[in-house]
Amino acid sequence: MLSKLPPNALHTALAVLALGVVLSLLLEALRRSLDSGRYAWQRRLRQRLGVADGAPIRELRWLTVLIQLLLWPLLGYGLLRLWKLDDLGEAFLDRLLGAGFKVGGTTVVPGKLLLGLAAFILLVTFTRWFKRKLEHDWLPLTGLDAGVRVSVATLFGYITFAIAAMIGLSAAGLDLSKIAIVAGALSVGIGFGLQNIVNNFVSGLILLFERPVRVGDYVRVGGAEGFVRRIRIRATELESWDRISIIVPNSVLLSSNVENFQLRNSLGRAVVRLPLPLGSPVDTVRERLLQVAQTHPRVIQEGQRADVSGPAVTLIEITETALIFELAAPVADVNSRGGIAGELRVAALAALAASGISLSAAPRELLLRERLPDPA
Repeated sequence: MLSKLPPNALHTALAVLALGVVLSLLLEALRRSLDSGRYAWQRRLRQRLGVADGAPIRELRWLTVLIQLLLWPLLGYGLLRLWKLDDLGEAFLDRLLGAGFKVGGTTVVPGKLLLGLAAFILLVTFTRWFKRKLEHDWLPLTGLDAGVRVSVATLFGYITFAIAAMIGLSAAGLDLSKIAIVAGALSVGIGFGLQNIVNNFVSGLILLFERPVRVGDYVRVGGAEGFVRRIRIRATELESWDRISIIVPNSVLLSSNVENFQLRNSLGRAVVRLPLPLGSPVDTVRERLLQVAQTHPRVIQEGQRADVSGPAVTLIEITETALIFELAAPVADVNSRGGIAGELRVAALAALAASGISLSAAPRELLLRERLPDPA
């Protein structure tokens, strides 16, 4: 074999090796440049793919690895052709793309595996782009509710991912019927071992179809509360007022009591509790607090909406040291109730002070029991 090599075989091998290293480095530099969006054309490409500024293109790394796996066998084949070892090159190409290699009782064809991986990556990349276009550009034209649009786009993503996986496995030369038999044999073990994951996945589908919780709703479940930002395959992401992301398993949202502040509408109440001294003029207090609510521009007044009553003042408790009044003011946006409640407190203090009424020391039990609205 060595006698058939040309005199400059070593130089040729070093040149091909250097070419492979240079191409690999250029490929990696291009990937990093695309991830950073250094040039204008790269930023335009990232925008078309729907990739946020500063975020990496997730499929790009896999595509880079795939090209690397294709590059070196092709360079090896080219080197054999340069050495005039055509028979050995053809045998190498046949092993790579046709006959493959025997591993136990299974024939592994590297070329088909790479082809299947390439098909899967390209299809997933295309479907992710299509899903973004569907959710942000095309579905809004239909006038559907935002939650419905998210549900349709998410289900489309699940279905197309499964189709891409099947096409990739088929292109890799794997018999899907055998995979189904193996999956059936392992289904019992997988069911016990991954039952929580399966439970969360099925729960996620129920959430998308039944929609008791939608993207954009403000919910409280257990000790967590916040805006629903994403409903994913395993868990739902909430975002609190402090911009903290809270991950809640989908099964928890179905098995626990969930308070959804915006399921039917966005109406809410700004609630203010005030402890006043015993002997305070109840009628005067009610009148002043109602005036405060009635003059606030963001409080819904009596008669403005048929389904909402106006602000109300109630004497909710009499303790040994104080009269506890509650001012409840309906608001159009439940998410603004915290800010409105704060404004009502300030105005109520001023109105009561103008009438010569001061606050009592709030009983400790009231302070511990009262749950203030969230800040807006």
